[in-house]
Amino acid sequence: MGDPTIIITAITAILTSLGIKEIWNIIKTRNDYKNQKEKHDEYTKDSLTAKIITELRDKIIELEEKIDSLIQENISLKEKLARMEERFLFSPKKKSNKP
Repeated sequence: MGDPTIIITAITAILTSLGIKEIWNIIKTRNDYKNQKEKHDEYTKDSLTAKIITELRDKIIELEEKIDSLIQENISLKEKLARMEERFLFSPKKKSNKP
C-alpha cells in the first residue's frame, strides 16, 4: 500500500482541512449551552417550588388562625346559649287566663 507515515500525514492534512478542531469546539459549545440551560431550568423549578411552598405555608398559618378564632367564637356562643337556656328555665312562666 504505501508508507504508513505518508498515510498518517495525509489523514492529518485532511482532518485539519476539514476543521475538526472547529467542529469539536462547536460541539463543545453546544453541549455547554445545553448544560447551562438545564441548570438554569433546575434553578427556576427549585425557586418556583420554594415560592409555592412558602405561599402554601402562609395559607396554612392563616387557616390555623381562622380555625382558632372560630373555635373561640363557638365557645362563646355555647356559653351565651347556656345562659339563655338557664334564663328560660328559671324565668316565671306566664299563665294564660283564657276560659
